[in-house]
Amino acid sequence: MAEDDKLQPFAPGDIFLGLTELNDPTDDHAGPGRILQYDKGMRLKGTLWTKGGRHLVGGLAFDRNGLLWAFNDHAVIHVDPQTGLQLPLSDKFLPRVCRSASFAKDGTIYLGEHMLARDPPPGIERRTTIKFPRTPDTGVLGHGNIYQYDADWKLRNVFDVAHCPEPTGFKGVTHSTLHPSDRFVTYMAETSKKIMRFDVVNGRQMEDLVVYPGTEITDGVWGIALRYLPDGRLLVTRGKSMDLLDEEGCVLREYPLGDGYGWAEIAVCSDPRFVLVASIWTGIAVKLNLESGEVVGSIETGYTAPRRSLAGIAEFPGVFG
Repeated sequence: MAEDDKLQPFAPGDIFLGLTELNDPTDDHAGPGRILQYDKGMRLKGTLWTKGGRHLVGGLAFDRNGLLWAFNDHAVIHVDPQTGLQLPLSDKFLPRVCRSASFAKDGTIYLGEHMLARDPPPGIERRTTIKFPRTPDTGVLGHGNIYQYDADWKLRNVFDVAHCPEPTGFKGVTHSTLHPSDRFVTYMAETSKKIMRFDVVNGRQMEDLVVYPGTEITDGVWGIALRYLPDGRLLVTRGKSMDLLDEEGCVLREYPLGDGYGWAEIAVCSDPRFVLVASIWTGIAVKLNLESGEVVGSIETGYTAPRRSLAGIAEFPGVFG
């Protein structure tokens, strides 16, 4: 293990980025997995080369015990906040390509399955050289489910949720977020036209929160990432901007973000007046003041397309009481 192959003990306000080092000439999404740690002033603090999976490390999130979660292929990655070291990979989780995690107050965990396809869609080789992992038990790329685990990581439910078409033809639940009531998960497939909801208490699909206009799924009128604020308002990145929605899905405010549709990750800060937003295409992460709309800080990783790999962002809030 290299001397820099660990993160520093986590401090409140530390920022974490999933940033795989892409270096495989035969697979444009493959390389050593990596998590970078920055202090609250956005200065680099630590580097962890992760174990498990061979593609993008993403979906970073903190549970209520301060444990850092991330995902790479079928691996669920956990990093101890006191030591900065990755914990041994657990075999409690189904081998699925998940990309988002939400944590209820009682410790229940909801994982959103990124992939939804039996086989790679026809023509995908013209867009990417990725070698898709298959689920070892079912042999498909993914089922697009939401998985409910208890606080001991025991599987409790597999929710077969509704989906919406998106241009690549293989994505299911790419982003998901638990409502502050803990009663339903709001989710979508990035670059699709629906923001959907699933009632995790009664196990039923709910009415869509938002349906974007148009019938052509490549027209750019879509949502990408989403995240609830503690008061129930919802943030949704749209491409060059981010919308703030009320509980009925109406737009309260729009925040310009910059060129390109790659703003694909949102993290709410411990002070919910601020959020972190990251672009996979430019490799830039910004901290945004929701009240003023001002960008108050930024990290430029230098990892732009085609070396784009910024697939996760989170701020350490400390440990919940």
